[in-house]
This record gives sequence, C-alpha cells and structure tokens, in this order.
Amino acid sequence: MSLEHNKALARRLYEEVFGRGNMVAADEILAGSCVNHGPGSPPQVGTEFIKRQAFALRSAIPDLEVVLEDQIAEGAEVASRWTGRGTHTGALPLPTGAVAPTGAHIEFSEIRVDRVEGEQITESWFIPDRFTLWQQLGIIPKP
Repeated sequence: MSLEHNKALARRLYEEVFGRGNMVAADEILAGSCVNHGPGSPPQVGTEFIKRQAFALRSAIPDLEVVLEDQIAEGAEVASRWTGRGTHTGALPLPTGAVAPTGAHIEFSEIRVDRVEGEQITESWFIPDRFTLWQQLGIIPKP
C-alpha cells in the first residue's frame, strides 16, 4: 500500500473511533490480531482494547474533539501526533478508580506509531500525555 493510504488509515482511527465514537470502524481499521503496546502495561491483542479506550474517553468527555496535528510515514509505519480536547463531564475510569466529573476544559496529546499490513493496522505503539491530563483533572498538582 502507499504511504498516503497508510496515513489515511491511521487518521481514520483518530477521527472516526476517538473523534466520533464509531466503534464499528475500529474493526475495519484494525486487524483482529492487532497488537497494542502502551506504557506501563503488557501488550494487548485485538480491537477491544482500543474500543474500551475510546469509549472511556468519549464517556468522560462527550464533546471530545480530535485534531490530527502531524503525520510522518515511512515504509509500513505511520507516526502521528494528535490532540484531544473537550469538557470533562463524565466519570473517567483510571486504574486507581474513576475520576468524578470536574467540568474542566481539558486538552491532552498522544503520539502513536501504527504498522500497516495490507488494508489494516496490525501493530501500534502509543505514548499518551497522561501527566498533562492528570494535572488538568486535579489528580496531581500543577507546577
């Protein structure tokens, strides 16, 4: 596939799944055996992990707006930087427990590298800016 095809596939993940809450699109975009690598957790296989992430964010931030800031593609891999912003009006589940709605306008970023094989993303590595998000939610103090 072309570099532009690979970039468009990664863009669909942010815009449709996270931005619009279209969970059906996750099964079109990601291979059923897709491996997701995130910080501090073992690799997750399949599409359910991404769907849970997107659902949790969209439930906590129903007006979530997703903006794709940058993309670079080489070979089968696409590196993307995206920003999410909106109002925290729902509970946000975290490993330590749910964060009650704060009503705060929040903005956070994520950098992600997706590997594309054929028509789907087969492996992803992501680094979300949790530190900034947690500061805005009052979980950790701002400097």
